Amino acid sequence: MFEAASPVYRITNAYEWTERAFRLLEAEQLTVTEHGAPAAAGFVVSGPCPRCEHHIVDRRAFVALTGMGGGGRDGGTDATEAVVLDVSCGCGTAHQDAPEGVTGCGASFRIELTAG
Repeated sequence: MFEAASPVYRITNAYEWTERAFRLLEAEQLTVTEHGAPAAAGFVVSGPCPRCEHHIVDRRAFVALTGMGGGGRDGGTDATEAVVLDVSCGCGTAHQDAPEGVTGCGASFRIELTAG
């Protein structure tokens, strides 16, 4: 059975979910924590889904893009490491119109963390 106030299931990666996730991160409602050993590092994203607002816990492996900063004024490189996390709603709630046995609202969003 689905919750009446929940949005219907719809596979979507609309940019608005990434924007909302960013606002939730800024408000410290959505959190990203690092876990694991250096050889098998990963991240846990926890908090409300930006679409359905149900609580999610999503574990992601570490994926890094290095050297994204380009060259600096002095001709050197500004090596910035960007960690990109693609997160999907896995709230555990059965949303209306979801395929049999599928939970979550179908939304996916991206979180990018930088360190440098």
